[in-house]
Amino acid sequence: MSENPHLIPTRPQRWAFALIAAAAVAVVLLTCVRVWMPVYGLTRFIDIGRRFELRGTAVYRETPKYFAPFPGPDAGFDGQWYAEISLDPLLRDPQLKVALDNPPYRSNRILLPWLAWLGGLGRPAWVLNVYAALNPLFWLGYVGLLYVLFRRHGWAGVAGFAAMLFTCGIIESMFRALTDFPAFVLMGLAAMMGGTAGAGILSLSMLAREANLLGFGGVMELGRPWGRTWGQNLLRAFIVVGPFALWFLYVRWRMAVPLPAGGAAPAAAHGLYDKVSQIIASMAGGNFDWPLHAIYLKFRAVARELHATGLDWKFYKSTPLHALLTIIATLTQCFYLVTHPQWRNRFWRMAILFVPYFLCLSYQIWESHFTVTRHVLAINLAFNLLLAIRPTKRWALWFLLGNCFVPYGIYKFVDFGLETPQRIEFKVEAGEQLDGAVTAAYGAGWSGPEWNTRRAWRWSMNRRAVVILTNTRPQPVAATLSFNVRTLVPRDLRLSVRGVPVWAGRVEAKPATLALQTRRFSLPPGDTLVELATPQPVSPAGVPPNADVRPLAFMVSEFAIAVTAPPR
Repeated sequence: MSENPHLIPTRPQRWAFALIAAAAVAVVLLTCVRVWMPVYGLTRFIDIGRRFELRGTAVYRETPKYFAPFPGPDAGFDGQWYAEISLDPLLRDPQLKVALDNPPYRSNRILLPWLAWLGGLGRPAWVLNVYAALNPLFWLGYVGLLYVLFRRHGWAGVAGFAAMLFTCGIIESMFRALTDFPAFVLMGLAAMMGGTAGAGILSLSMLAREANLLGFGGVMELGRPWGRTWGQNLLRAFIVVGPFALWFLYVRWRMAVPLPAGGAAPAAAHGLYDKVSQIIASMAGGNFDWPLHAIYLKFRAVARELHATGLDWKFYKSTPLHALLTIIATLTQCFYLVTHPQWRNRFWRMAILFVPYFLCLSYQIWESHFTVTRHVLAINLAFNLLLAIRPTKRWALWFLLGNCFVPYGIYKFVDFGLETPQRIEFKVEAGEQLDGAVTAAYGAGWSGPEWNTRRAWRWSMNRRAVVILTNTRPQPVAATLSFNVRTLVPRDLRLSVRGVPVWAGRVEAKPATLALQTRRFSLPPGDTLVELATPQPVSPAGVPPNADVRPLAFMVSEFAIAVTAPPR
């Protein structure tokens, strides 16, 4: 109940919530529409890196999925590991031990991979797309959860509802297909329900993110008689921890690292203490440090960057300024929860244990400050909810300080949806009578498609690559090819149609680009192979001047086919 009901009107119409929710849903759905591609579906959400593609499982390598155009995020992000696990949620493929960056740590978070596998009916392409869609689907349910929590708390509730729809941790989890946000939604639902049912939901949340055990305060009981309360809490603790403990043991059995030759255990695994330390390290993933140490290091790094570049007051765009706002907002929220205890409020009890957890996060998390916002979602929710329940004269100050990092997240999400869609790779120029007579496709030897706002291109990953031209008419037609070609080192290039050369020449090294045009040749009905070949070897992956992780020979772009009728 408000301490001063005259400060903020307490009965907003439902249209305020409905209008905000409708706008947010429109942004999410529009982003999904822009992300979707005919071949790759929604897998652009997953942020898959090329660097780990070759060591992945066979089914993962063979399943169509989106890679960002090079240069891009070559290492990908954490969601790619859970997406790969979703193709084999029982962890039966031994290649997973090599494919994943930290097999035990990633395999603990099995809930979303199982949901994706079940939703995709075990079909690999469907499974990856269902996994990519899980965060937006959980978000739709999350909107309803927020409405239930904030609807009775006046205009302060409307403000808290709006701030929590797109807080930064949700944004990063959504456009990188991570487990953090779905796990948070389940934890929030557990706290809202409470009791034994809430404990069961919290157990599911732990199977998506093990740190959510800290949310046990949201389902535990406080009050007399103490004997009965302790018994209830012990039962709920068993319900919360039991499924995760069983899965944890299964993961350790499946992901057991084989002993080295000779049968001796590694030195680091001798003794009970070392074994327990190994397990804790694998669960924590190197994510913890002394309290406030990483925040101090991040503040110092941001201060140096702002001193060097100057302060950009476009707070919704500036990365270093947003890092500073993230520090201010998260510390404000922690301070508010510590100084405004509400022991009878399940959301306060859920969040308060996350405060020391957050303060002890390592610089590995803080280095990318956007990442740290996923770890404070419980604190975000409890802060905004308690602030809405008890709006005081200082409500606006608390609200602005605690949510000053939100606009940047909205900007990042909208910008992600506005990125350039895939461009057409072949342009066919033909007269009205020959319209649709010829189609083209890349055959063997090429990388996947890459593009920017101006053009699309592909790299040859072998000394020989093939383009397939198809004449759909019963009569032959004539064609001329033109395109731009670029190489990393000077090399000779020859184009042949059915073994007959139609162009040959020398291509200098990038950044020079050669505009190439072949002589006219005949296309009989059916498929015709156009071979592009170079005698020089491909440039080794990662060796200058090739900074890419792939072996590359030559790049073609702006491929055009001029089709004419052959002379009588």
